[in-house]
Amino acid sequence: MKYLLANWKMHTTVDQAVTLVQAIQEGLRERTSRGQQLPSVIVCPPFVSLVPLRAVADERLVRLGAQNCHWEKEGPYTGEISPVMLTGLAQYVMIGHSERRAACESDEQIARKVAAVAEVGLTPILFVGEDEPGAGARSQTEHRLKQGVSGIDPSQQSLLVVYEPAWAIGADRAADARYVREIVTGLKDLLRQLGTSDPEVIYGGTVKKENIEQFAELDVLDGVGATRASLTAQDFLAMIDRVTSSS
Repeated sequence: MKYLLANWKMHTTVDQAVTLVQAIQEGLRERTSRGQQLPSVIVCPPFVSLVPLRAVADERLVRLGAQNCHWEKEGPYTGEISPVMLTGLAQYVMIGHSERRAACESDEQIARKVAAVAEVGLTPILFVGEDEPGAGARSQTEHRLKQGVSGIDPSQQSLLVVYEPAWAIGADRAADARYVREIVTGLKDLLRQLGTSDPEVIYGGTVKKENIEQFAELDVLDGVGATRASLTAQDFLAMIDRVTSSS
């Protein structure tokens, strides 16, 4: 498994974020000293923590991502953050999370953000997924993927896709692993049709240390994302241990 993505959403103060990253890195260093193979860890904290975390993050262990951005480089957009402002602070930017879509973010806006992030040399993390399970789920998810990458050339642009069914976010149970395999296989086939030679898709939605192994065993997946389970170093490192033991 290549990636473990931590989306901290609206959690952690600046001091808490720094302490948490330092604790995670300490655990990762200890594991690498034992020869343990680790996934690429991407931490997406609130905007206010990116500057102090940039000073303490060891890119060999932890890479930083932003949780959102605007599509313009600058302008009269009070409260917004542009992709240009994120250069030098983050390597990735999350775009199209289901909570952003629920706040009325449109496919067009998401596509503009993906293109803007790519233009400044950062890697878009594009979230796609259906609102409800059942008939039409795959077509809705694939439609959102096609719309999201419509402003870039997928054959030339680095891109990480997160399959995130909205109905599984914060739920008691994650999506069934067989269901995830089916949807992710379709997404990868679509990305290849669009020109991506080696598509990378991870799963997000109520992933925790108790269920991560079922996803780690899916060879179609390139990683997983977590929120609640990434907010303590002990739980997050336990997830890493279970991923590496399953590989």
